[in-house]
Amino acid sequence: MLFLNKDTIQKAGQGIIQTAVEQAYQLVLNKQYNMPDRMHVADSQNTLLLMPCFSEKFFATKLVSVFPEARLHGQAVVNGVMVLFNNISGQPLAIMDGAAVTAHRTGAVGGLGVKFLSSGSVSTAGIFGAGVQGISQARYLLFNRKIKTLYLCALHRESAIKMSRILKKEYPGVEYVIPDHPAQLIENSAVIIAATTSTAPLFQTSRDCILGKTFISIGSFRPGMQEFPDTVIKNADDVFVDTMFAAKESGDIAIPLKNHVVKKEKIKEFAGLLENNNYSENKTVLFKSVGMALFDLTVASAIYEFALEQNIGQTLDF
Repeated sequence: MLFLNKDTIQKAGQGIIQTAVEQAYQLVLNKQYNMPDRMHVADSQNTLLLMPCFSEKFFATKLVSVFPEARLHGQAVVNGVMVLFNNISGQPLAIMDGAAVTAHRTGAVGGLGVKFLSSGSVSTAGIFGAGVQGISQARYLLFNRKIKTLYLCALHRESAIKMSRILKKEYPGVEYVIPDHPAQLIENSAVIIAATTSTAPLFQTSRDCILGKTFISIGSFRPGMQEFPDTVIKNADDVFVDTMFAAKESGDIAIPLKNHVVKKEKIKEFAGLLENNNYSENKTVLFKSVGMALFDLTVASAIYEFALEQNIGQTLDF
């Protein structure tokens, strides 16, 4: 069995990982997978997620801990372990850094949202959240679009400044702006990505300020969390989710549904875009991702096969 750490996973590269996420959507269309509902175990504000999934060749399960206050102790908010198995023999094949797999596959999910739901000519974007996922979203955003100006907004300004310094080393040609107020980010960005665990909308704005823009919500994964105000979903021409489970799991969808701000019929599965990409320059679009185990399975299997080809990783014997 192989052990693949964060550095090994990083070597697979954004192209391989984003292609693996796109493959997951294709499996959704073809119904070639078995994915039980994700199990949530809540302990106060902390959450343990159990995420199994099966495909023809592999199956995998991920254990993820989400501890929002971990940052107060200098630790990552999200940690986890990913285990990949052979789906013919049941043999364990690899154990991976689950947090690294999560960061990359979720970044790639956002990246595909940018690829399919925004104009190829967009040059401005904004990101809420400066944690591991915020940085991953920025990297996959910049992988898919030639952004000239990127606005970064975080709960603590110092965190956004630190994030800008990290990104500046990797993408020196981008101008990074730390706005004084969220409204500045919304007004000046064509693509807005949120990667937070906020329990209240990150901003309030008028209908005119959101029209024609692409909104991607990545962070809110519980019914009481909501990153975007109802104004966004109410005025969106199209609303996409990575899985219909998001209608129950995320407050960005569940709360507007409960309050009759939006009808369930308006919400569509993102996988359908692979068959018919009907992006329009003039549309206002919301994409809500809560993630699914199928993403982890396709990404983990792609990383595993890459590791075998490159002869990297540490072999473990039981």
